[in-house]
Amino acid sequence: MKLKFVLVPLAVLGFAVGSYADCSKDDIIKLIDKGFTKKEIKGACGKSEKKTSLKWIDPSNKTCMSYGGKIKDGICSATWSTAKDICSASSGRLPSIYELKKVVVDCGGTIDDFNNNKADSVYQNCYKQKGFSSSRYYWSSTANSIFTSTAWHVYFIGGDTGDFYESYNGYVRCVRAGQ
Repeated sequence: MKLKFVLVPLAVLGFAVGSYADCSKDDIIKLIDKGFTKKEIKGACGKSEKKTSLKWIDPSNKTCMSYGGKIKDGICSATWSTAKDICSASSGRLPSIYELKKVVVDCGGTIDDFNNNKADSVYQNCYKQKGFSSSRYYWSSTANSIFTSTAWHVYFIGGDTGDFYESYNGYVRCVRAGQ
């Protein structure tokens, strides 16, 4: 009977098992349980024929500063458009909001559940081991389609998402297809 309840949400959202190459059926179910929309799951999992892993890139201090960023707490910080330039110069790109949210979920966190995520030591250790800091927001490449001049970010300590003005400084972490 449990299988019926698992298959129904997949069918309702229009998923065919195996249609998202970067996520297993269990991954998709986990993302649905965490409240991801179909669009977010497509963004996080992709539809590629060939599974590609992502490699996270920390821009060098030299690249960060050469393109107008600043080093804060040992991490590159920049405005949104500058962050995109820094990532391009680092042979990568800014991650999508879905890719950043996937880090939260993969670490066992719940999107936008600050108190529970902050109290969860497993979650706290996981995102830090993946190279993210708890002290600042990380830019995504995803612009806010409703409020112009803002873009989405993730604040890892609580797994929070939100939008900032593109002129504000946020942390820069880049991504590219892995080897």
